Amino acid sequence: MIEDLTQLTLSRVPPAPDLQAYNAADELVLQRLQTYDGPAGPMLLVNDGFGALATALASTSPDWWNDSAMAGEALKLNVSANQASTPRLIESSADLKDHYALVILHAPKSLTLFEWQLSQIAGRLAEGGQCWVAVMVKHLSRGHQKLMQRYFGQINPGLAAKKARCVTLTDPLIQGSTELAHDYVAGQVNLVSLPGCFSEARPDPGALAFLAEFDQLPAVDRFVDLGCGNGVLALNYLHRHPHSQAILIDESRQATASATASAARNGRQVDLYHNNGLSGLGLTDLPLILCNPPFHQSTTLTTDIAHTLFEQAADALADSGEFWVVGNRHLNYHKTLTRWFSQVTPVSQHPKFVVFRCTGPKP
Repeated sequence: MIEDLTQLTLSRVPPAPDLQAYNAADELVLQRLQTYDGPAGPMLLVNDGFGALATALASTSPDWWNDSAMAGEALKLNVSANQASTPRLIESSADLKDHYALVILHAPKSLTLFEWQLSQIAGRLAEGGQCWVAVMVKHLSRGHQKLMQRYFGQINPGLAAKKARCVTLTDPLIQGSTELAHDYVAGQVNLVSLPGCFSEARPDPGALAFLAEFDQLPAVDRFVDLGCGNGVLALNYLHRHPHSQAILIDESRQATASATASAARNGRQVDLYHNNGLSGLGLTDLPLILCNPPFHQSTTLTTDIAHTLFEQAADALADSGEFWVVGNRHLNYHKTLTRWFSQVTPVSQHPKFVVFRCTGPKP
């Protein structure tokens, strides 16, 4: 039984009352499933951002593969709110089955991630199996189209509806996994970025602006890199303070895997958590937290995630601790940071980015 999305109780993580937990591409997928005539067999949902499809299709017992810890939290909330069964969770490509009848893949923004996921899926379809790429038309680039043509022999774009498409891919051409890691240097360290990791192909300009101020950071015995990506901030701090305990946290599994590889590349020991920020980790009295927060969630521009991280940092910081954060000037973080910190001091003169030193966490 396929549930109607409009009749379900669906939430986003972090909460965003003005935004839906699904879009027209999800609706088009469910409409298409009403007339699905492909082979019977297991179904895989990929990049189902808030678990909306998994909730609507719970009766089919799909597998569910998502990089995001926030998406995982949303999935748990939504299946619980609708008394639906939880899908089988895929934590790595090694958990994938070898004979999916249908894969529903929400096209990610990252073309490298899209290619890697297509390479994983192409070799795991049952005979006659299909891969549906669900996407809003404005986010379907020529790069996405070229990759679909590279990995599948038959491509049916279908009819657009409400500015969404559900592209059907059949006849896989490439059966093996494609390795697409990037390597580069930022500051004093060598970094590894796996597909889908933030700033996967080159150093992030905001991180570089932050690194330029690292001589002002205090020397502490332990610190947190909150939203660590491939570990660029933490590993550069360890280069200066090699005996500090580094705690790296990111909500992206590809990011924590990248940070693991980067730490090994630089011969560093770090503690890594795939988690929605500091939530539930029990970390307290931290002397130093570094943060280069995102201002988007998938293709949606939002500061909600950053604000959540700021609040979590204030709760976990020691009274005498310091929270250092970098952000684009136009995001006006100075004003929002004063909600949670008594002193918010700009410490950089970069034309596009501001680095803030925040102290005095408010109770």
